[in-house]
Amino acid sequence: MHSLALWVGVGTIGAVGMVVSASAIGAIPRPRGNQWWFTVPMGTGIGSHLGFYASVGLLVAGWAGVGYHAYRGRLSVRMSWLILALWGIPFFLGEPLFSRDLYSYIAQGQLARNGLNPYVDAPSALGPGNVLWSVAKVWRHTASPYGPLFVSLSHVAVTVAGWSMVVQILVFRALELTGVALMMVSLPVLARRLGNDPGLALWLAVLSPLALFSCITSGHNDALMIGLMLAGVALGTGGWFRWGIALCALGATIKLPAAAGIIFLVADACTRFDGIRRVRMVAESALITVLVVVGVTYGSGLGWTWLGPTALKVPTQLRVLITPLVSVGSSVYGILHAAGVAVSKSTTISVVQTLGALVAIGVIVWMVFHIRGQGAVRPLGVALLLFVLLSPTVWPWYLLWGLAVLAATSAQRSRALAVVAAFGMLVVGAGGTPMVNGGDYWVITVLLVAGVIWFIAGAYWRTAIEGPVHAS
Repeated sequence: MHSLALWVGVGTIGAVGMVVSASAIGAIPRPRGNQWWFTVPMGTGIGSHLGFYASVGLLVAGWAGVGYHAYRGRLSVRMSWLILALWGIPFFLGEPLFSRDLYSYIAQGQLARNGLNPYVDAPSALGPGNVLWSVAKVWRHTASPYGPLFVSLSHVAVTVAGWSMVVQILVFRALELTGVALMMVSLPVLARRLGNDPGLALWLAVLSPLALFSCITSGHNDALMIGLMLAGVALGTGGWFRWGIALCALGATIKLPAAAGIIFLVADACTRFDGIRRVRMVAESALITVLVVVGVTYGSGLGWTWLGPTALKVPTQLRVLITPLVSVGSSVYGILHAAGVAVSKSTTISVVQTLGALVAIGVIVWMVFHIRGQGAVRPLGVALLLFVLLSPTVWPWYLLWGLAVLAATSAQRSRALAVVAAFGMLVVGAGGTPMVNGGDYWVITVLLVAGVIWFIAGAYWRTAIEGPVHAS
């Protein structure tokens, strides 16, 4: 246990070091004169960046050291809570890192407080000011892509926090900690039910760098969505089916991917019922989902625009090279252009994105109809990861959707998932800018194609979906 304490200490030093060294290079409020509540004068030069990434290395090393104990069943749930506090508090108190989405949430809350509809009016409607300037440029003229529950919570958070941007960020982070707490409670329940280690599940899904960076310092609303979805799956697979459906539906009013929990809970239940009982269960699930969605939507007073084609298209509008399909599309365009084929780059990427979406939908539908009593949890996690990897736009925190679910399954020992949990967020810089640019898409394309060939040719896809027992 002395060794475990040592690694926890190393991770704590890393977390503190990241916050201190990123005082000037993180996703700080704009203009630059509008600083965080504390500032360490380290500048924006090479020294700050070296200090920051050295601290990232310490956090990753500390997390890997704790993982050594977790793999041997020596990480308790109680100890996991303590580690979360030690590693999470610096990120909670420090300036945002890796993303500027918190400022978008604040802008949408202020729009609602001013009597405007965030599904109709973009942050630019607020006019010049520190909130608009702090929002990433690509989202300043874009309406909200989030569900009505989150937009309503944003309204409440901004009202409670007042006009201080620092306080607003801390309030939003506190809101996302609700999702983190739900993950901490739900994952051990699911892991034990599936015969897996609860400490290892928490190590992979909540204590990992990807989770800490996504849910606490970046304050992404994915934490709340994942927490509600995991709680729903835990209840739905534990004899509280209706409540499970309701919580997943509630998660979908934060972000729509939580609805996948409903689909796989129902698909799993269909394997245990026949005839009229199956029809009744499906109808009941649909009714519960409709009641929750309608209730939240009408309660928000924001209308149904959030389910309209314009709102659903928002997340796909930004084409960044860290998205696998965008990189593949760029590579295909490069090859066609070199061959003298007259086609635009935008059209080529759109075609690749459409094909990817069709493949994702086809495989997920196949999984739903071939669940064969293996349970809802593992197929749900695989489906979410597949959906993310073949999406038109991928940000690293999206990977946590499927990873958090799979952490409760036998996949919690996967080295690939551990690598993603350790380094996934590092494809964006401290200030939230993607680190992949220029001709890097060729590297991503080659790695992706090689990975797909290895995954299919080695029949690893079957192990991923069904688990190691069925793969033998």
